Amino acid sequence: MGNNDKEEPPTGQIMVDDVFPENIKDEVADIVTSNEEIEESLILDEPLNGPNVEKCTEEELEKAENLSISNNDILQNITALSAKIDSLNQLFSEKIPDMEYKGKIIDQMHKELQKYKDDIYSQVLRQVLLDIIEVRDSILRITDFYLKKPAGEQDIPNETFAGYALDIQDILEKNGVEIYESSPGDSFSPVKQRVIKKIVTGNSELHGKVAESLSCGYDYNGRTISTEKIAVYYYEEPAEIITEDNTEMVQNG
Repeated sequence: MGNNDKEEPPTGQIMVDDVFPENIKDEVADIVTSNEEIEESLILDEPLNGPNVEKCTEEELEKAENLSISNNDILQNITALSAKIDSLNQLFSEKIPDMEYKGKIIDQMHKELQKYKDDIYSQVLRQVLLDIIEVRDSILRITDFYLKKPAGEQDIPNETFAGYALDIQDILEKNGVEIYESSPGDSFSPVKQRVIKKIVTGNSELHGKVAESLSCGYDYNGRTISTEKIAVYYYEEPAEIITEDNTEMVQNG
């Protein structure tokens, strides 16, 4: 064989090269190299009873002691927290019946207050009803009195009817009701008045003003409970009156 001839690789090597790609072969070579380095380092290490081992053992013991101290602190904190929780539970156990009792007292006071309000309302309403009953009985007595008179004398005078209105007015005012009535020419107030009728006027200044009060208004505690019924002025331009003289003037013109 000449010098230029290359040495053929073994047959087994050829089969490995054919089966495994280059990248896998490289990885295998790296692993082998790494294992060899580990073996060398293990051979060169000092015996297990060397100074490094003693140093490592002391560090581990110190860490273990620190860990034990830390665990003791945590245990103490947990114990203290558990004691506080027990104290809080005991406090709740003592307060809950007291809260239930207070709740019952509040409910009872609320019921009593509502009953008191109802009683006051009933007393006020009762007094109003008694006053109205008294007026009704008075009307019946006057009616019976005039019915017993002769036929020509049975008419009840207007003064008597006006007296009934005054009796009812006394009842209303005694219970806080204010009666109001506007005068002709007053300004219209939509909150306190309601227009029932319109009266045409040729005076533009009276437009929207009160012409007449048809019934009184009533306020209670500063609020209107019954509006005043009124008639108001409504302005319309006067229509031109056509006379015979005006017609002749138009024809001659």
